[in-house]
Amino acid sequence: MNKFLLFAFALSLSGFFLILLYYYYSLQKNRKTLTNLLGKKTESKYKWKEKLNVLAQKTYNQSMRIPLLNTLILRVRRRIETMSIYDEYSLRREVMKIVFAIFSAFVVVAILVIIIRPGYLIGFWILIGMFFVAGLLIDQLVYRVELRLLKQLKAFNNRVRFFYQQTKMIDEAFFEAIAYAGNEMKVQAEYIHGIITSLTPNEALAKYEEVAPTRFLKVLAGLALTVKEEGDVITEKGSAFLGGMTAINVEINSEMLYRQKLADRLRGLSIFALSPIFLALPTKLWAVSTFPIMGSFYNSRIGFFAEVLTYGLAVLSYIMIRKIKDVSENKYYMSLQKNHWEQKVLDKFPFLLAVIQIFKPKRYSKREYKLQELLKSANSPLTINIIAFRRTILSIITFLVLFTGLIYSHHRDKTNILYGTESKSFFAGNVTEQEKATFAQETEFDRNLLEQLQTEKNVTVETVQNYVVKSIAVKDPNTPKTQEIIKRVSEKWNVLHGAFLKWWEVIIAFAMIYVTSLTPLLILHYQKILRQKDMENEVYQYLILIGILKEFESMSVFKILNWIERFSLIFKTPLQQAILDFDAGPDETLKRLKEKVSFEPFQQLVERLELAVIRISIQEAFEDISVEREYYVEQRKERDEHSLKRSSFWGATISWIPAIALIGLYLIVPIIYISIVKSQDLVTQIQP
Repeated sequence: MNKFLLFAFALSLSGFFLILLYYYYSLQKNRKTLTNLLGKKTESKYKWKEKLNVLAQKTYNQSMRIPLLNTLILRVRRRIETMSIYDEYSLRREVMKIVFAIFSAFVVVAILVIIIRPGYLIGFWILIGMFFVAGLLIDQLVYRVELRLLKQLKAFNNRVRFFYQQTKMIDEAFFEAIAYAGNEMKVQAEYIHGIITSLTPNEALAKYEEVAPTRFLKVLAGLALTVKEEGDVITEKGSAFLGGMTAINVEINSEMLYRQKLADRLRGLSIFALSPIFLALPTKLWAVSTFPIMGSFYNSRIGFFAEVLTYGLAVLSYIMIRKIKDVSENKYYMSLQKNHWEQKVLDKFPFLLAVIQIFKPKRYSKREYKLQELLKSANSPLTINIIAFRRTILSIITFLVLFTGLIYSHHRDKTNILYGTESKSFFAGNVTEQEKATFAQETEFDRNLLEQLQTEKNVTVETVQNYVVKSIAVKDPNTPKTQEIIKRVSEKWNVLHGAFLKWWEVIIAFAMIYVTSLTPLLILHYQKILRQKDMENEVYQYLILIGILKEFESMSVFKILNWIERFSLIFKTPLQQAILDFDAGPDETLKRLKEKVSFEPFQQLVERLELAVIRISIQEAFEDISVEREYYVEQRKERDEHSLKRSSFWGATISWIPAIALIGLYLIVPIIYISIVKSQDLVTQIQP
């Protein structure tokens, strides 16, 4: 196993270097092509930096298609977006620099640890350590930074309000407030001030919207630019700009309170969920040292599955708790219809379409319709073919893992029977060095007999008895010592002879494969639940914008569609299509927009826009929008309370599952099993 791990690490490093060489030669080939076209060499003083930049860009695109890795990249990206402002090209380059550094450090540490003390448990602990350290880095570099940014943004808004009331000038208010901004907010404030004072503010705002770390900053930048260009509007309720700032602060307060409460309720649960992984080996060593006979359980096939199940539950619980704690804003754009790697594989190898038919619903069937509706509800850009392909790949991987584990478990049983020298005593105090030597001799004697029995076709109790009598050279097979040897060898032979895949094991394995293949569908259902909250937040954001924009006389339905499209995530694609089709007929365009989105609050908003196209003004159509905003504020409070209760309950429940598995599978079940199976031997040992 140790050699296998070393070989796997060597193979992984070789593959990494081969990928680097492939990209290097690809760059060289492209450079030669460019040289032939231009007729001259494209030498550069910074050619190595250019090559690394191109490598970073390509690696970023490829890595974003890999599950888990793309999550890490998005976390690092969000941290960099918060601390500084980059264009998209520079942002990707800086992100990949950090990711390369993280993976290089992990690879170096992993190789050193494996070389110093090889073992499959050590390798597994390194992998878990990577998950744990990555989680801590995300907490330190992303979540806490986001929370600090929200606090600083609220304080900055109050400063802007104060200076705006003094000067009545947006640019002056922002300039004065920058001096009081925190480290994270200062970068964003300077950029927003640059937008306001830019000669091309709309272009600068569009660039900022691509990298702004929160939706609140987008609204603030857009609001400031609108007031700068068209002037503030004073209504009965006061300044439209100050009203917008108040609405932003209300949202920030709700967001901060929710994050803080959730963090308090889930604090320490991820560490508690991982603790059984590091306590499993000490628990096993203590159990074997205290009750030596339990070594036979831990080395058996059942013990192997108990160990794997405990580790698997711990890792799964940790990932689920991390998912519950993840409250970062949705950075997913449905409009980005990327060409996924699964689709590329299907296009390159068309015969795979026939393979995935087992998981693909029939054309025009009820299952196909439900799956299409689920994809729409989950806001997923995936297709039915990609879902079927993922289920197929997941089933193949599960098949390989399960059957490899079953084969290895039977091999482990054979090895334990042939070479195991565990004590048959229940208590450690009953074992002496002489008894250990006796156990080793018994094991060697039994192994020789079992190897001889493997040459026989039909082995019965009489066959075992004949071999035992012949080996120990006795005439009477009915003596207690001879019967004990016959019983011991017969039990070992039954285990050795039955160490093969059973039909019921195959059925259970295929049932688990089918359940695992449902994972992509379960993820879609989970995304559908998450999307409900995202849609509510987005519609409320629209209400904030429209509540401010409706006060400006030059505002129109088309301008409002453009504004809400710029700040949209969930509804971005249908809004973009509506903007493109607006000149062809506003009424029909808005009707189609309402039909494409089934979310009722969004449909009500579109209905108001329909009225404002011809019949009434925008201000009249959204006259009672303040009431709607108050309703959504109260609704959000109630929803957040339910969400906190639900998250804390599931977080606490999930965190206890690995600990229960450790206590149950590693202590209680083995003791009960050994007590029942070896009860007669235990009574004999206890009796004087």
